[in-house]
Amino acid sequence: VEQLCTLFEKNGVAFDRALLPDEETHLSLSLERDAAREEAFASALLGTAESSDSGGGVSRFTGEYGSCSILSRPVDDPEGFCKQFFKTFGYTFLTSQLTDGSGSVTGMRSEKGQLIFNASLTLTFSDSSLTGVSGIFLPALDEGRRTDGLDAVDALVHFLDYCSVSGVVCTEVRALDEGYLLQTSSASPLRLQGVWRISTDVSSYYVNCKTGEITRE
Repeated sequence: VEQLCTLFEKNGVAFDRALLPDEETHLSLSLERDAAREEAFASALLGTAESSDSGGGVSRFTGEYGSCSILSRPVDDPEGFCKQFFKTFGYTFLTSQLTDGSGSVTGMRSEKGQLIFNASLTLTFSDSSLTGVSGIFLPALDEGRRTDGLDAVDALVHFLDYCSVSGVVCTEVRALDEGYLLQTSSASPLRLQGVWRISTDVSSYYVNCKTGEITRE
């Protein structure tokens, strides 16, 4: 850690060692589609909902307040509704942009306190009526085996190397978070990749815990 701090100082980047986590875990997580959970999700939005198969693995839900594509549900307390809704389905409340019952509220899927950075949900309201839901809904996550990967120090060293090669210039690391990115492919439709998110005064970057590859947020 001392060497890491010295390295950052020599590169002109402010870094607070308090950003380093006390404990680190690298888990592989698997996801499997859950029809019952999807129905509960739809019912929480639409009232008691019934599903129909639209083909291609797509289910359409229809309930008291509309369907999943057409939605208008009166809500007494939009922000309170969102907080409870997010809590029920494993999302962490992030931001609220509501004014007089109109606007949007966003939450991000999390697992045991670790965010899935590219799996967020946004609920949209108009005059205290829920009018739309956009984003990613994920099933429950099953913990897999622990895997070796880059720790926080290694990730930060990789980031400095990346800055040198790519020409990225920053003067401060403001946050360091461990979490996941949702990845999809034809072979594995739902897969979570462990990453470190490094937030700087310029932008945020993801360091792949397995490969060390760095991508910009």
